[in-house]
Amino acid sequence: MSRYRKISLDGLIAVEPTSQSAPQLMWVEIAQLVIDDRYQRPLNRSNLGAIQRIAKQFRWARFSPVLIAPIEGGRYALIDGQHRAHAAALCGFERIPAMVTLVAPEEQAQAFIEINTRQIRIRSNTIYRAALAAGEDWAIQCRAAVADAGCRLMTRNASTKDKKPGQVFCIDLIRNLVEGGRKTAVTNGLKAMLAFDPDAVANFSDIMLRPWLGAVSENHRSSVEALVEVLQARRPWLVIEAADRLAEQDRRPKATVRREMFSLMIRKGASLPGDV
Repeated sequence: MSRYRKISLDGLIAVEPTSQSAPQLMWVEIAQLVIDDRYQRPLNRSNLGAIQRIAKQFRWARFSPVLIAPIEGGRYALIDGQHRAHAAALCGFERIPAMVTLVAPEEQAQAFIEINTRQIRIRSNTIYRAALAAGEDWAIQCRAAVADAGCRLMTRNASTKDKKPGQVFCIDLIRNLVEGGRKTAVTNGLKAMLAFDPDAVANFSDIMLRPWLGAVSENHRSSVEALVEVLQARRPWLVIEAADRLAEQDRRPKATVRREMFSLMIRKGASLPGDV
């Protein structure tokens, strides 16, 4: 079966676009670009860090044309692509590809809002699937950490009724732990959860795995057998309920209290203070 598919409009309704001038594609001198501070974000420390990272990993295949609009003096207002333009300049490039659109300053600001706030967000599963296809190390390591537990890190989301035990969907959580040097903790935590109840789908949800794997990573020297004993001593969903009650009582974030309670159980050998 082909892995390629054509553009399909099935299930969609045709739309009559607003009358407008067609944009032009061209290579533009970076020196001709200017930033309109009336709507553009300033470059703070995190922005400068992002520019530095883009420059270090610069590839034209990853560079989408910036969006610009002509203004007086033969210059162009940079509507979208400030980070990319700076990164290209940092790499020593003098020209970058751009889409030139004839719009007034007010519409330039509106375009900036549309691009940065209303575009379709790419799911973590999609990014993970693409990273596997690209052979990126983080994706390969995450897949291995989950697979070593007898589970599967999913490249696509699924409805609740279609999910199966051992399927892990919380890509960002796994990635953060693996990149933080807790690959073994991920494997052991998932392996213990699967051994505790191999038929429970809900035990592999983000609600459960986030505090559980967080606690295991804090106590990463715990064996799989010890972790299974913790889960058997106090059913994990009862721990979640107890943690939520305590969080409401102490007015603390539920996610934090859940992780702390699991962590305490692991340290104390499955015991909990008080009646939960």
